[in-house]
Amino acid sequence: MESIIQLRQMMAEQKYFEVQRLIEVQLTLKSDNRHELLSLYFDSLQAQQKKIPTVLLLELAEFESESHHHELVLQYLAEISTDLSQKYFIRIQKLIIAAAEDKGQMDQLYTLLNAFLIHQFEKQIPLVPDWISEKIEKYFKNDFILKLKELALSLLLNNFSKAEILTRDLITSCIEKSSPKGTASKLLSIGEVLRSGENKAQLEIYQNFCFISAEGISEKSDYKKIVEMIIYFDDFKFKVLILNLMHQLKLKNSSIEYSSAIRLNPNYDFVYLDKYFSHLKSYFVQPAKKNKIITSEIMTPELELSGKVQSEIMSPVLDVEEYEDEQRYFNLIKYQSYTTDQLCDLAVSFLQSEMPRVALKASEQAIKQSENDKDYLKGSYLKLTCLLLLKDFRSALDTCLEAISKATTKDDVLSFLYGQAEIYIRLNQMKDARKILSKILSIDSKYRLAKERLDKLNEI
Repeated sequence: MESIIQLRQMMAEQKYFEVQRLIEVQLTLKSDNRHELLSLYFDSLQAQQKKIPTVLLLELAEFESESHHHELVLQYLAEISTDLSQKYFIRIQKLIIAAAEDKGQMDQLYTLLNAFLIHQFEKQIPLVPDWISEKIEKYFKNDFILKLKELALSLLLNNFSKAEILTRDLITSCIEKSSPKGTASKLLSIGEVLRSGENKAQLEIYQNFCFISAEGISEKSDYKKIVEMIIYFDDFKFKVLILNLMHQLKLKNSSIEYSSAIRLNPNYDFVYLDKYFSHLKSYFVQPAKKNKIITSEIMTPELELSGKVQSEIMSPVLDVEEYEDEQRYFNLIKYQSYTTDQLCDLAVSFLQSEMPRVALKASEQAIKQSENDKDYLKGSYLKLTCLLLLKDFRSALDTCLEAISKATTKDDVLSFLYGQAEIYIRLNQMKDARKILSKILSIDSKYRLAKERLDKLNEI
């Protein structure tokens, strides 16, 4: 610190050359004051109308960037010649992009990221630094153009694992986040980028999918390519994409057979089908028979409680809105044949889609047709979750009491006891809640947050 003060005093005395020489010696050594030394070095050289070496100027700019002095950073970068700017392209762009990000200039940030990817591709430099990918993921996660350019560079680098991830994201985004009108052109763009790569390996299957989806069957060998897709893709979403392709190509019998395999997929999600591929539901759900259709309106139970329950240890409760298509899902559950496991899976899907009323119907049907205690308890736990979301605490309490009577394992007993304690808290029946929590702790002293909840209740 003393040397810095002396150097500043010498600068004040206009001993610029002496300051330059002293700092050059100190820069060859390790120093905790390197940032300040570089700043003084720059000022001493500028006073002598000399240029600081580019490497040191960049180091100084990086120090200032860390301190969020971005105007000063841009001033330093303006000192670098065009030729040297190309030599230190990545370091310079990182500083400029950091400045745009820190200032919240999203349009400028997008332009810079886009220009960076174009530069790398045009110069045939197969490198996308992690910090570039992180910025795209953070601010422009669903931007098709940036992701497509990232894919092109991944192919240039022969990074097939990353290229496959990007390709999958791009294809699903065409379905989930694009209008139907733009889907074909986007798939063609993905296919063209994939075709530009060499040694594509499994990426050729994605390429074939894109071209056949956008342009249809052009030759007999395309049918073989569809078979390869069926064999390769085991992910639920891509299986549905293949089924959609087969449906578009009017391969009806093959589509029916393939839909049976999709339904057995462990990640089968009817809600996803209904949201993005409603025209494919006929492969998975048989229409209700006319003589069984009931036209009377299904009544919605009154779920409101008198008064508001307040407790600092209550779990957050979802505010439920009415959905126009709930009635359609109610009829679907009522008139179609599902196994208990399928009904439980449907209940989970509807819960994830924030449709607890429909999930409640599915869980109640699962309980009704359960053939053993395990299935009964599984359905009961889902029903309990739905009732808590719907704030029907009295029915939730009845569900807990009925389930506990059938529970045989410690985990099952504790789960429903914990649910019971949660309900008492929400009903503001703290005495009963303390009693249940004490019972839980007598069985397992470390179970979930039982001890913490009891301690907070005891403070009330």
